[in-house]
Amino acid sequence: MLVTFNFEGLEKEAGVYREGIGYVWDEYAVPCYNIAVDHPYYYHERLADLPEKYYHISIDRLHEAYFKHFYPEFTHRGFLPLAGSKLEELCKPNTGKEDEKQSVEYPAEAIRKPVEKKYNVIMTGNFTPTSFCEPYIHWINDEYAAFYQGIIDDIIAHPHRTVEEVALEHCEREMGENTYKDLRMALHRMIFIDIYVRNYWRREAVKVLVDAGIQVDVFGKGWDELTCGHPENMILHPQTTSEECLKAIAASKISLNVMPWFKDGAHDRVFNSILNGTVSVTDTSKYLCGELKEGQGVCYYDLAYMEKLPELVRDLLADDARREEIVRAGIPVVEEKHTWIRRAHQLLEWIEEDAGGTDRQKRLREKQERLEKSEEFRIKQLHFADNEGIMSEEIGSDESYDRKAVSESRWQV
Repeated sequence: MLVTFNFEGLEKEAGVYREGIGYVWDEYAVPCYNIAVDHPYYYHERLADLPEKYYHISIDRLHEAYFKHFYPEFTHRGFLPLAGSKLEELCKPNTGKEDEKQSVEYPAEAIRKPVEKKYNVIMTGNFTPTSFCEPYIHWINDEYAAFYQGIIDDIIAHPHRTVEEVALEHCEREMGENTYKDLRMALHRMIFIDIYVRNYWRREAVKVLVDAGIQVDVFGKGWDELTCGHPENMILHPQTTSEECLKAIAASKISLNVMPWFKDGAHDRVFNSILNGTVSVTDTSKYLCGELKEGQGVCYYDLAYMEKLPELVRDLLADDARREEIVRAGIPVVEEKHTWIRRAHQLLEWIEEDAGGTDRQKRLREKQERLEKSEEFRIKQLHFADNEGIMSEEIGSDESYDRKAVSESRWQV
């Protein structure tokens, strides 16, 4: 089978696809499980030509609902949220605790190696200035630009709503009813709105902190283009590897997260932060709030009340004991439910179910064939019994007929 992220191996790459022949996955009937780590409207063009046994997996429950509604021609396998990773070097080996399904070392919180917290607040992730989206807003004419800007303003004014929810309302109001195929294409062409909104709030979160005198270390591309009142409080670091990001998170007192508009899912920054001993300060989502209560590794803020964020951060920075308590409360929850080992177990269950389902279908077909043969056999025997004036009770319509009675009969089927 193929298990992949974001359509790797499913974009007609050389070696797995040939024009006129198709995917190697189809040639060998390989099931393909794709974990799409962003909203389906980003992938509209990639969903045009896929292997026959394609299974789509969403990291947000609203992404799942959208996919099922707008792409009913494909199989959606389930909701599999992102998960966290822990740096091996932060853990002592051979703690003796095993996962119930697979031997995995989960270090007890008490033996977590101490890490020097050299950063107060860290933000890991790239930044795209909203000006990047301006050409797309104005790419047709002024009327369309006003339409797009209206959607953006509406989402920013109501940050708990999804892009598709607001966009579809505006589309219906301006264009009336449309087919789902027309709407899914329209939403695909508006992905710049998603980029605009997520980066607007990422900018606002960092800006409100640095302008309040709180130093924020930012790791990623584009931050040098952020305009703020006190740029001296924003410490720039270049884009780096995932492992180096984890090291930087572990060396921070607070890890700032702004959800990339996952309203019923979670970003791995949250789980990564907690697993590596750092408090995650994050905006909310329905799924995340259901999994982690306030104080279980996280402190929540509201995008609609961004002005309260500096006070929250200051209070946390001033109280080492509270931060440690929050981390202690969060680690067991995340280790139990939100590691990639856990996600792999769920994925394996689905794969086994699907493979078992194929086997069951095969067994059912074989059973049906046996039943049909048995029924044919019963009919022939009844015909024989009628002719001979004998009613045989040994052989019925059940597939497990009496073989001895058959062998002793005076005729054969």
